[in-house]
Amino acid sequence: MVNRLTVTLEQPEYAALLDVAIAELRSPADQVRYILRQELERRRLLPVAESPAVRPRSGCGATPGAVV
Repeated sequence: MVNRLTVTLEQPEYAALLDVAIAELRSPADQVRYILRQELERRRLLPVAESPAVRPRSGCGATPGAVV
């Protein structure tokens, strides 16, 4: 099952997210998923495993102002 979540970010937070997403060839939404997954694994709330959520999509289309 896939769930959607809306996250409100201040401009500096979104700018930092966009910078790292572009550097890692991910869309901002995929970068948020990646960061969240890493933190949940670090806290041992999720098992460490490779999943589609942590791999970048081809043609990520990271654009400023995109809804995350």
